[in-house]
Amino acid sequence: MAAYYSPHQIRIKSIAPALVRTPMSARAQHDAEILDYLKLKQPLAERMIEAEDVARTSLFLLGDESRMITGDVITIDAVWGVSG
Repeated sequence: MAAYYSPHQIRIKSIAPALVRTPMSARAQHDAEILDYLKLKQPLAERMIEAEDVARTSLFLLGDESRMITGDVITIDAVWGVSG
């Protein structure tokens, strides 16, 4: 899509967050086993990922600072994807 739409100055960007603290994840937020697993998988995070973390990334991707970014998936996972 990014290659197809780039001649029209349309950029394609995606965000892929891990578990985010929202009302939908309320059960997981209070489950000690899940929280311990998150600490293991997300050693960078001192807390759960917040909706604000995702919102700030969205604002960056909408702004001029990211004008040369297209065709990418930005992962917000506090190192989950590369942790062992």
